Amino acid sequence: MPHNHTPSSRERIISAARAEVEGKGILGLRVQDVAQQAKVSVPLIYKYYVDRDGLLAEVLGEMFEEFVLEQLDASEAYINALEQPTIDDVMAILALPQQDFRRPRRWTRMQILAASMEIPALRERLGLVQAVIQERMTAFLDDIQRRMAGGRTPVDSSALAMLVQSYSFGFVLNDLLVETGQGIKDEDFASLMRAFLQGAILGNPVTSVE
Repeated sequence: MPHNHTPSSRERIISAARAEVEGKGILGLRVQDVAQQAKVSVPLIYKYYVDRDGLLAEVLGEMFEEFVLEQLDASEAYINALEQPTIDDVMAILALPQQDFRRPRRWTRMQILAASMEIPALRERLGLVQAVIQERMTAFLDDIQRRMAGGRTPVDSSALAMLVQSYSFGFVLNDLLVETGQGIKDEDFASLMRAFLQGAILGNPVTSVE
């Protein structure tokens, strides 16, 4: 018979803290509420995580990493299943500015980064998380370039990885423009990225999308 996993006290604490953050925001997290929801004592939480900041560093670092790696896992699976990836395939995995399903996580990641300016433990944790993300994304983009460009890597993959991550954060600015009816359309941004990728990787720039 399959063994049913019983969550440990640490797992219950993290799950409860995440629920509190998702329901009340980062500033709304109270250790007492987490303890009550996780059915543990407050001293036990402090034993594991020292203080509220330590708990936030753990749960927010986990959320930040999960949001990125889930998408990266899906992108790798998609590209790896292809015999010969094309620019169209790469375009299919890139984020676009008006994809509604990406907005909540985008804003949550921005809040986590902002919180890290006041919480040294969180900033340290995010540094370690970002190192893992950057390494994995660099390797992924390196593989894509080699497969598309005959074994070459025309663009530095680490710089390309940073560009891909940075522009998706910039979409929060577009979210604000959307509220005033001035947001950049997905097709316009896709046209820009297509031109960039074809020019950088294949040496064949285009100026529009058919």
